This record gives sequence, structure tokens and C-alpha cells, in this order.
Amino acid sequence: MPAHRPRLNCPTAREELYAYVAVLKDRAEVDPKSALRDESSKKYLMIRKSANTPSGYTVNVREDVVAKELETAGRLVVLSNDVADAKEALSNYRQKDVVEKGFLRLKTNLDLGRLRVHRDDSMQNKVFIGFIVLIFLSHLHKVMLDKGLYKAMTMKKLLLILSKLRVQHINGQRILFPLTKEQKAIYKAFAIKEPV
Repeated sequence: MPAHRPRLNCPTAREELYAYVAVLKDRAEVDPKSALRDESSKKYLMIRKSANTPSGYTVNVREDVVAKELETAGRLVVLSNDVADAKEALSNYRQKDVVEKGFLRLKTNLDLGRLRVHRDDSMQNKVFIGFIVLIFLSHLHKVMLDKGLYKAMTMKKLLLILSKLRVQHINGQRILFPLTKEQKAIYKAFAIKEPV
């Protein structure tokens, strides 16, 4: 009899999913060979041969799969007086979210929550520079996302790796320190020719 598949849009999604996986694990420990043929068991469990167990198999929960599924659990409700089409409403919401995250970056990463200036022109200059930096950070984020760089590093680590790039001028000759493997990967991801 198949285990009851949880409904991840309910308030107890976490408990239901963990209970479902626990049932799958119990069944797999009793009959590991049939669990190897079951798609749900293969998705949530790691079943390996082992000489140290009576059944000849070890059964472990794939915590990364469970965590990833719980990240997207739930429903989103968007209400609007103007937009009737659901796709347009969701698109508008996501665009608004991008703007909100941009302002959050201005306030936190660039320390522009409080401007600490006394003159109007100083305030305008500081906000303008912050806006330019925000455009740069947004492009950096997009490329890192598109090229999968977040799997290996954070944005802060990427900037730290690039800050270690060194050039020396000796007797009028420019000498570049050799690029590291990570620096080469960053240049390649951003489609920038490596410096020589």
C-alpha cells in the first residue's frame, strides 16, 4: 500500500512531509529491494548496500531534498483591484519585489539607511553613487545566478577573490601576478578577457 503523499500547501507541511518520509524509511528498512523500485523512496531516501546490517542495506533520508521541497511549500495570495489576470498580477508582484530588494541592498550593503549628510547636494551625490553601485550589484547578482557561481561562493567572497588580484610596476614594466583558478572562473563567467 503506498504511503500517503503530503499536501505541502497546508500549515503543517513540514510535519506531514517528515511523517511521509519516516513511513517511506520504515518500509525501506523492512523491504529495501522494493523501495529501490519506488520513485518516492528513491527521491527522498538514499538506499545503499551494506554488509554491516541484517537486511544488507542502509537507509538514510536525503535531507537536502526534503529541505528544498519545504522551501517552496505553501501558497501565494495576491489581491488587486486593477489586475484581473493572474499571470500579470504575479509578474507585477515579482517586479515590485525586485525594487524592494534593491532598496534593502541600498540600506544594508551600502549603508545608506541613514545618509548622515547636512547639505542637499551631498545627499543627492550620495544617493546617486549608491544608485550606480546598486546597478553594478544587480548585474553582478544576475551573472552569478545565471552562471551558477553561487554554488561555489557568495558575492562577498567573489569580490574578495578579485581584490587579491595584484599588479606591480618595476622599472616602468607592468607585472601581473598569476591568476588563481577561481579568478579565471570569474573572468570566464563574466565574459571578460583575462588581463595580461
